[in-house]
Amino acid sequence: KPFTFGHPFIESVANRFLNRNIPVIDDTHALIEAYHMVRINKAIQLYNEVQSQMDASNETQKVLAQQITSRIDSNHWWETPIDQLNPRELYERYCHFLKLLDLFHISRSKKIAIASSMLAQTGPAEDAPTNFPPG
Repeated sequence: KPFTFGHPFIESVANRFLNRNIPVIDDTHALIEAYHMVRINKAIQLYNEVQSQMDASNETQKVLAQQITSRIDSNHWWETPIDQLNPRELYERYCHFLKLLDLFHISRSKKIAIASSMLAQTGPAEDAPTNFPPG
């Protein structure tokens, strides 16, 4: 009864029954296994790539956390005594103070301009100061 054992196809069973001398090569199972191996290898490769990205992200996160905690724990740049600074740090501090001074001058000039324009529109008030410190 060759039709009752039709695995994987009835044709292969019939060929074995009719032509006993011709070996039947059944590569279906081998092809399926090869396809599964290719898919498994691709999944492993994708997993490794994602794992590498996560590791890199974790390292970056650790570095950033260390930078944040070191900045919180350290003194502010203006709190370090001048006699403990090297020439480069002294120059950097000088530049910071120059920028700060420029910001103060700009802010004061804007306030003077706003006050002047308000006085010009409404006229001088009795109790408003008419002289500003020199800039």
